[in-house]
Amino acid sequence: MRYIRFSSVAAVAAIVTCVTGGPAAAGDDDPSTPVPCYTAALTNAISGASSGDTLSLARNCTYHLTSPFSTGEGLPTIAQPLTIKGNGATIVRDGNATPAFRIFHVLSTGNLRLQDLTVRGGNATTATGTGNGGGILVDSNGKLTLVKVDVIDNTASLNGGGVALSTNATANIRRSWVAFNNALSGGGVFSQGRLTLDNSEVGRNHAQTAGGGLLQFGSGAFIHASIISRNTANVGGGGIGNSGGAVTTIIESKIANNTTPGLAGGGIANSGAGSRVELDKSEVSGNVVGGLGGAGGGIHNSGTTTVLVLNGSKVIRNSANGPGSAVAGGIYNNNGLVTLDHSHVRNNASTTAPGGLRTNVPITLTASTITHNIPTNCVPLPIPGCTN
Repeated sequence: MRYIRFSSVAAVAAIVTCVTGGPAAAGDDDPSTPVPCYTAALTNAISGASSGDTLSLARNCTYHLTSPFSTGEGLPTIAQPLTIKGNGATIVRDGNATPAFRIFHVLSTGNLRLQDLTVRGGNATTATGTGNGGGILVDSNGKLTLVKVDVIDNTASLNGGGVALSTNATANIRRSWVAFNNALSGGGVFSQGRLTLDNSEVGRNHAQTAGGGLLQFGSGAFIHASIISRNTANVGGGGIGNSGGAVTTIIESKIANNTTPGLAGGGIANSGAGSRVELDKSEVSGNVVGGLGGAGGGIHNSGTTTVLVLNGSKVIRNSANGPGSAVAGGIYNNNGLVTLDHSHVRNNASTTAPGGLRTNVPITLTASTITHNIPTNCVPLPIPGCTN
């Protein structure tokens, strides 16, 4: 697998503030509209854009938003199809800006495509709007595409520090980095819509409740060749929270080194009627649940109609290391439907037994192993194929 992160030292060094209003990147044969390197030019270009237009930002420019365009909004709202070619530029809420405002807001009729751009420092609060989507908010039925975009250092008082998708909204995030964002829930991304995450990284985000990296609530997410890493959530789902009947499919990806000091799922917390998580050729590793009586360092699965399926996947080196009865460093299942097919749960640890997999209902194992976990592999329910 190949994980691509486009925020490197070289890239950061290349992002400089343009003070002379240098030329935009579009050439004579480029049909896009060039946007000079000053904020008024950017807001005017977005306001005046027609449906289907493409704007080309000044190469490596930093557009400082020092005040909101309208209440709670850093830029004009997007109500039509619009493409913005960043050319390595940054759009940032200036550190000296007093009012809180997000960066982009895509309305229900909007279809925004961003590429080669950094979206930074947005702040969505209930005092100036919905409190959702510190970096980017997409309304119901709106559409968002990110290609080689860094969404970093954004904050939301409610949901989606980096990106928030409303019900029936759609987002396609490719070769991008969502990092260092904060929210009440869904620190990196909060989604009630249809989310595709491809060849991207969601890392070092924080949620005060659930879903440090991603909270998918209802609808579905498709995650491919991506990494969800080093996120934190105070209550559960340090890496991913999946609930409300959401269906999340994870293929050739890694959920690694996420943490919750709470009770459920250092890596993944899957709960709620009809919620389903399927991992295919993926790895859940190095995640930690650290709360008193915490359960499921790697994965926490709970609910009579909640489904967890692992195909050719690994749950390894996770831990439930909190005090008291912290249990199941690997997988904790409470009444859910669990299937492991050619998958492995090993080298996980917990304060109390078992360290590998705990379930109170029968599960299905096919050509799978639960081994080398501490202090035991699986109790209290006997699992065919698992010995302590």
